Order: sequence, then structure tokens, then C-alpha cells
Amino acid sequence: MIATTSKAPDIKKAVETLAIVPTRDKLTVLCRKIYNVMMFHAQQQGIDTQIFRIELRRVAQNLDFTSNNTEVLKEHLRQMVTTKVEWQSPTTGEGARWGVAALIAHAELTNVRGEAWMEWSYAPTIKQAILDPERYAKISLENQAALKTMAGLALYEICARYVDNPGGVTAKQSLAWWRPVLTGDPASKEQGAYLDWKIFNRDVVKKAVAEINHVTDLEVSQIEHKRGRSVAELQFKVNRKSRYKKPLQNVSPVNLEDVGRAIQAGVPQERAEKLLERHGEQKYKSALKELETRVANRSLEPVRSPEKYLSAVLESPQAAAKPELESTKSLTGKEEKAVRVALLEQYRESRRIEAFSLFKEMTDDKRLDYLSEFQLRVVSVNPALQRSWVSKGLDGAMGKAFFVSFLAEDMWGRGWENPTDSQLLNYKLAASS
Repeated sequence: MIATTSKAPDIKKAVETLAIVPTRDKLTVLCRKIYNVMMFHAQQQGIDTQIFRIELRRVAQNLDFTSNNTEVLKEHLRQMVTTKVEWQSPTTGEGARWGVAALIAHAELTNVRGEAWMEWSYAPTIKQAILDPERYAKISLENQAALKTMAGLALYEICARYVDNPGGVTAKQSLAWWRPVLTGDPASKEQGAYLDWKIFNRDVVKKAVAEINHVTDLEVSQIEHKRGRSVAELQFKVNRKSRYKKPLQNVSPVNLEDVGRAIQAGVPQERAEKLLERHGEQKYKSALKELETRVANRSLEPVRSPEKYLSAVLESPQAAAKPELESTKSLTGKEEKAVRVALLEQYRESRRIEAFSLFKEMTDDKRLDYLSEFQLRVVSVNPALQRSWVSKGLDGAMGKAFFVSFLAEDMWGRGWENPTDSQLLNYKLAASS
């Protein structure tokens, strides 16, 4: 927990900090969240303070000085010190002109009598505006905790600036302006898939709007401005919801635990955070559990690429967290059979996921061997599959389904999909542990 106040804490976030864009490296949603929490505590300690200090446990849950989660925090603090950002308000010409500066001037982690502490400072040129801004947006740390994507958090902060304005609309800006602001990636301004409006709208804008509307007290809708037939500029209409059900309890605005677990399993931090942002916490936790179980299984070859394994599990249609199965005690024969059928399908899907994950970890030559063998033995004798394979390959649902079954049979032998009662019981125990 970050505070013990009667209401959820708010940050007075200067308008110049709402639409920041790094000059080179990409900012992540975790970095932005940590920065906001630091700003909140700095404002509590006052503008006359030179060095700001707080306990690490007040920044994030489940954090101690020796944990992998602390390593995640250290990396973000390094990024804040070294990454230059362009400070700009969502409204052109509003606020002070800061130009380009680092997010913080310095950072340090210390261990004082068994308690982990963090300290940091701001450059003199930005300190006044950060700690005592004249124009600002009120950012709820409660809403921040609920938002999981960079685009959702960035757009929420911008919309919070305008929600109490008479018009209730953000400033109108070009797509080239919005792309790096919402993604945190400076490269998205001039290159990449997001130059295509349809892709940017589908993968970034609409998802950010939907997330804000679902989990915060704001209601947002986009307004598109066209030049000819193409969308050239974008702004957002924002209202405060008349009815908003707050979470049952306060939660930490920053959760580093899952990223720390992924790093422990061998996934690089940058990729771990990207996968978490893309797939969400619930799905991520479930996939992490499968990766950790696989890494711990010494009877199989070591996982060559934990990142690829985790990605494959997340991209599987069955990657969402599995519901717990009821005990078979006191069930009728028909109910017990239904439970066993559900468990059997979970077992088969788990083996399919593992087979495809192992395939993705193989060398290029080994993967080509498998694909060639599959085409020779399976595709060539199935006309319907042949048509799908020629046009879509592994990107087609039919081709991938046949190929994964082919892999599983090659790896575990014929009959892999019909486990013994002992194998099924072991799987159930492992899945529920």
C-alpha cells in the first residue's frame, strides 16, 4: 500500500508531464507508473526538500531489497536518469517550456536497518513545476493501478486534464503527435506499423479508450478529423461518470512481482514487460505458472528460450487462467464423466502448448526439418489441409492445429492424447499446486 488516506490519493501532475516523449529509448507503462508514484511522494514531502526518500514497500507490493522485483525497479530508475524526454502539454503553447531533460537527476537504493529505501532528486529546471505546478491534471493512483497499458495510462492522464473543462474535449493533434505519446516509443512517429491509421486505431487508440471506460471514473470517446478521405487529426471527448463503482480495496499502483518472476525464469526484462502489457495480468500469471513448471521439470531438456516459451503459451487460445476443477466427490456418474472430459482436454491442450513451445525453441534447421516432414507425411495426403497450408501455412488455424498434433505425436509417441489415469492425476496435481 502506498498510503493510508481516507480517499484514494491524487497527483497534481503538471501539464508538461502529460504528453512526454522520449528522445531515443521507449518508455514502458511500468516506468510511467513508478514515476507517478515517486512524484506523488515528492509532492507530499514538499518543494523545499532536496533529496526525496521513501521505503520501497510504499512503491510496490511484495518488494524486498534482494528480490528480482528490485532489479526491475533499478532498471527503471536507470532509465529515468539516462533517458531524455521532450516535455510538452497536450495543448500547444500551454505551460512552461522545459525543452529536453531527464525524468530525474539521480536515484539510489539503500538498506537501512533491514528496511529497503529509495532516494532521488529532480533537476532544478523542472523541480518547481513538478512539485508545485500552476496548471495540472489530477491523476488518481487508484485509476493508475487499474490501467495496464501504456496507451491507456497516457490517454487517461491527458483526458483527466480536460474532464472538468467546459467543452470536455482534448486539444486536436495530428496522428504523428499522438503515436509516440500513446505508445511511449519515439520511433512510432515516423516508422513502423502504426503509420497505418487502421492498425494504430485498432491496436492502440480503441484499446486505450475501451480500457479507460472499463476501469476508471472517466468516459472517453474519440473524435476523428479527416483530410480528404484520410484521418489526419484526433481528439477525445471526455466526461466523468455519474455512477462509478470503485474497487473494493486499495491496491498498489505498481506491481513488479510478475515481471520479477519472469526474469527469474529467464525472460529478459524488456520482453517480460511487453508481454505483460499485451496480454494482461490474469493471462500472464497463468502462463508464467506454466513456464515455471516447465523450467523446474528436470526430466526434460532445459528450456532454450524462456521468452519464446512464455510467448507461445500466451498466444495459445487456452492461455487464459484455467478455472479450478471441483472435487469429484459427491458427483453423479454423469457429472464425474464431464469433469474428467474437461480435465482430459486441459491435459491435451497443455501438451500441445508444450510441443509448439519446444518447436519454437529449436534451431532454424531443426524447425525446417519438422516442417518438411509434416508436408511430406500429412499435408500431401489431405487435400483440404493442402489448400489451407499453401495459402496460410502456420498462420492458418487448420494448418497449425494439424502441425501441433503432428509435433506432439513425434515427441511423445502415438496415443499421447489418451493419458493413463496416473498421468492425468499427476497433471491435475501439478496444475493445482
